[in-house]
Amino acid sequence: MEESIIIKIDPSIICLILFVLMLFIIALGNRMRKRFWPIEEGETKGGVNALLGALFGLWSFILAFTFSQSGSRFENVRAIIVDEANSLRTTILRTDLFPDSVRNVYRADLRKYLEERIAYYDYAGDREKFKKNREELTITAKALWATNVQSSKRGDLSVPSAAMALSLTNLFDLGIKREAMLNAGIPNPITYLLILLALAISFVGGFTTPAIKRKEWMVITVFALLATIILYIAIDLARPMEGLIKPDTGQTTIINLRKLF
Repeated sequence: MEESIIIKIDPSIICLILFVLMLFIIALGNRMRKRFWPIEEGETKGGVNALLGALFGLWSFILAFTFSQSGSRFENVRAIIVDEANSLRTTILRTDLFPDSVRNVYRADLRKYLEERIAYYDYAGDREKFKKNREELTITAKALWATNVQSSKRGDLSVPSAAMALSLTNLFDLGIKREAMLNAGIPNPITYLLILLALAISFVGGFTTPAIKRKEWMVITVFALLATIILYIAIDLARPMEGLIKPDTGQTTIINLRKLF
């Protein structure tokens, strides 16, 4: 499936463009007011102000919900990374149940798998390297499973092979869950809705303001800046492997597994 444009663009660029657009739309709305709303008609009545309040309340509600979901997704990814590290540690330790000839094969592939999982975290923001890393992970996983199939055919290794099969399947399942969480992000319709509502609020706000002077522009600029920063954090949290805010604590548990080798 082809990724949408909103996924490919860095959140900082999205929010920077939104910040500029909000200021432009506010100025445009105020200019249209001066052109189509004569000064002698007075200020806007409660209807338009109520609409502005409703739009702002709706935007705040959706943003709060999105922020909450992004925070939960971030914590889930960190927990999955820790679970994956624990599963990988168990798998490495279980290689000691095999004779040296089989144990060395397992440990060589597991060490390679470990380095590829570490690189998986580092390459999440680079599409080409990330794609190549996924292909390498698939090859290594197949090699590990092939070794387990071969060892399970030996009668004297049936018990440790069964335990290893359980560890490997659990390890691979956690890898799939981690990738699913990585690709989840904020649903595109919600992102588009937040942007559209922010621009709508800017237009109505500019249109309902009789005159925007220097002091008003300072307040408006701070509001637009804070709004875009909060939106940036929400989007960034929803991309925990490739954003500015990363689950480094969970990744450290995987990196520490190098000591087992």
